[in-house]
Amino acid sequence: MKDIIELRHLLHANAELSEQEIETNRILNEWVSKTNPDLQIERIGGYGLAALYKGKEPGKRVLIRGDIDALHIPEPNNMSYRSQHEGVSHKCGHDGHAAILCGLASLLTDCRPEKGEIVLLFQPAEETGQGAKAILRDPQFEKILPDTAYGLHNLPGFEAGQILVRKGCFAAASFGLKLVFEGKTAHASQPETGKNPSELLAVLIHQLEKKREMLKEVKPLTTFVITHAVLGEETFGVAPGHAEIWLTLRSFDDKHLELLADQVISLCQAKAKDYLFDFSFSMHEAFAATNSSDANVTVIENAAKRLGLSLGHLTEPFRWSEDFGRFGAVCPVGFFGLGSGYAQPALHNPEYDFPDAILEAGINMFAEIINEELG
Repeated sequence: MKDIIELRHLLHANAELSEQEIETNRILNEWVSKTNPDLQIERIGGYGLAALYKGKEPGKRVLIRGDIDALHIPEPNNMSYRSQHEGVSHKCGHDGHAAILCGLASLLTDCRPEKGEIVLLFQPAEETGQGAKAILRDPQFEKILPDTAYGLHNLPGFEAGQILVRKGCFAAASFGLKLVFEGKTAHASQPETGKNPSELLAVLIHQLEKKREMLKEVKPLTTFVITHAVLGEETFGVAPGHAEIWLTLRSFDDKHLELLADQVISLCQAKAKDYLFDFSFSMHEAFAATNSSDANVTVIENAAKRLGLSLGHLTEPFRWSEDFGRFGAVCPVGFFGLGSGYAQPALHNPEYDFPDAILEAGINMFAEIINEELG
């Protein structure tokens, strides 16, 4: 495991933001090429990488996915492998996820399945929700189109090495919604000559907060939060003519999320019309719900039991989002959590660092999942 740990540290030191994973892609391509895959796609969906390993006979194609991007969070830790990119660091553990796939690639170098194929997909831009979408839209995806797919995420606050599963929704769907209202600016001494959206903004924020309170009764969880509001410019000399409200919408059900978005947009559209303002909206950083099929969860459970790992069943989904869910539109998927320890800082905490001690459990889990799927 020493070489896998060293690789994880190298990836950590070279943390890169979504859609900028240039050096990460180079490091991973260099590693994967040494494992002699039957097909290596060096660039897919941006700076993604895919490696295909064929068994001795044709059969099912199983895709194993790990994400590779980092976050815009400074690295306060003083370890020897701290991030070399100022203000950018692996505070979600994607360096560990990528290292797990590299460990799996090493196993596949000399140990191919009797039947079927394995695809290791190193996916970029998970944090923005753009990576899986870009992979699926890339014409090269046809070369690795899977029959089933698996992914994981490390989970602080759970026993180190524990496997966490849930049939159905594992992580929420979400997206950002930007609502824009245009009036007309004026000199601050003559505000009556312009069209100021301040009253409209105040009314809408109040009504949206009332709606959010009502959503507490909706099951499965469906809600939103106002994350940002804008009125005019940073000046004392101009009466504003522009306003924005930014929301993050979230639900354990994709259809509920779409319905909520329609309701919010309709409310804002109607109010803008009442107040005679132009209205527009745009959607950002969209994540589909991550839904594990019952059959895939059973495969994960069996793998954990054979390895003698602790197995936990979540009673409800996580509220955070994971863009692995988009692969569910292509094939049945299975997603599981890998406990990273009770004392670990939370994900996206500046003090967080993926624990090397759970790398082996992640590698072994995927190896057992492959054995279960391909025999």
